[in-house]
Amino acid sequence: MFLIFMLLGSILSLQAEDIVLKTLKNEASRNLEILKKQTIPVYFIAYRVTDLETLSFSASFGSFSGKKTPWHSRYLQVQTRVGDYESDNSHEIKNAGFTNESGTETISYEDGAASLPDDLWRKTDAIYKDAVQKYEQIKANNYVSTQSEDKSPDFTLEKAENYYEKPIHLKGYKLHTNQLEETLIRLSKLMDANKDINKGSVAFTGEVQRRWFTNTEGTSFAENSISFRIQISMTAIAEDGMELPLFKSYFATTPEDLPSESEMKQQIVQMSQLLSELRNAPIADPYSGPCILSAEAAGVFFHEFFGHRIEGARMKQDGDAQTFKNKIGEMVLSKNISVIFDPTLRKFQGEDLSGSYVMDDEGVRGQRVEVVKDGILRTFLMSRTPLEGFPKSNGHGRAAFYLNPVTRQSNMLVTSNQPLSNDSMTYRLKQELIKGGKEYGYLFQSVSGGFTNTSRISPNAFNVSPLVVYRIYSDNRPAQLVRGVNMIGTPLSVFSQILECGKDYHIFNGYCGAESGSIPVSCIAPTILVRQVETQKKMKSGVIPPILERP
Repeated sequence: MFLIFMLLGSILSLQAEDIVLKTLKNEASRNLEILKKQTIPVYFIAYRVTDLETLSFSASFGSFSGKKTPWHSRYLQVQTRVGDYESDNSHEIKNAGFTNESGTETISYEDGAASLPDDLWRKTDAIYKDAVQKYEQIKANNYVSTQSEDKSPDFTLEKAENYYEKPIHLKGYKLHTNQLEETLIRLSKLMDANKDINKGSVAFTGEVQRRWFTNTEGTSFAENSISFRIQISMTAIAEDGMELPLFKSYFATTPEDLPSESEMKQQIVQMSQLLSELRNAPIADPYSGPCILSAEAAGVFFHEFFGHRIEGARMKQDGDAQTFKNKIGEMVLSKNISVIFDPTLRKFQGEDLSGSYVMDDEGVRGQRVEVVKDGILRTFLMSRTPLEGFPKSNGHGRAAFYLNPVTRQSNMLVTSNQPLSNDSMTYRLKQELIKGGKEYGYLFQSVSGGFTNTSRISPNAFNVSPLVVYRIYSDNRPAQLVRGVNMIGTPLSVFSQILECGKDYHIFNGYCGAESGSIPVSCIAPTILVRQVETQKKMKSGVIPPILERP
């Protein structure tokens, strides 16, 4: 018991010493006391300060670019709410489209900056005036617009949370920048031997982000996130002008956990060879039928075309298609598949995950959420924007430092309780091809990303941009590399066609861009077999490829 009290006292003393957090608390309380006495009173204030230390440089064909001095910046984001939890200035204005007021500005990155109280006062005053103006627009809009389909309040009331981590800095990590520079130069020089590569680089980024947060409900936290990334990229141009990119990225929370130079050298050699093969590969014709998505491709697929459709905040908008809003308790995937989002998960199979955090950007502790259990939709990802039947946040209110939080994804894990081996997946694919009278299907090996639309104003189709695609023949002919394929479709039709999942998993550690900016996420998924997908030809440039050989 004595040890527990000692640890508690140590945490509290650290928190008391944090002058940034202390200033945020004091100014939030002071400004609330003043603004709640106005004609249109404030009922809630939240302050976020984000400190970024970033080191980034790259090399291309053996030449170094960038600087080896970290870039340091700090940002203030202010949110004020007028009205009350039931109805406030965050309410949707009909027919106005989506808006996300940033309320953000650059401030001094000195912890003891005397200007911080002034920054908070000035920005709070400006954001309050904007909130009042929008609140008046909302009230006027209510008289001339139909009632919202969702009758839930505009904001949830959550219990106060307090969390504190000691500050860390980029200089506290063993970054041997001269050695890193030499490594990037050597690796990028390997691309010089292949004249098919017209653009190529190896880039390193190290970032330490510290977030301070406080609100007038009593919640406060200070949390760090660390990321080290290396990205290998190369591009070729086919004779018909089609651009052919390949990418490989690595993520770790310590520089020591990044791959070795020999591992990356092997990766570059393989990518270079594959890129030359892609230049000479035939263009695939439009297709409709069975396919396999590798674990790498499946993660991006689920993130883009399922994950965004179970983010609660967007379903609050009457203009959203609300694909799954009324499907709680229904089968939306194969009965073997479950989908979990878990920001508390730091590693998977020994590999770091970039979508991890303790506290979300609304001051709610991140929670494990089993969205789909054995194919049945159980719940949604929730921020402090409630839905009917879902009155509380589960810690998925997230944002980049320059925008207000909305519901976003974290670490996504797709699992199957009856996985198949890779050989069995290929066998099942060929069975489906024979059954459908198809000569061949496709294996989508890797993808660069994709996009989807969730609004009602346009078709809710998706488009995946594969990088590496193989044609799989039903008569056991060798697989054939093809190019120029885009996978298209509509979510509900494709989700219902997922037949099997594999045993292998791939982790994608990247960034997701949406209404609240670019945030780090992780997608963990197995290989999947889909009974029916559709492809179309990829857009190509009409520009004649370079006549001169690259120097």
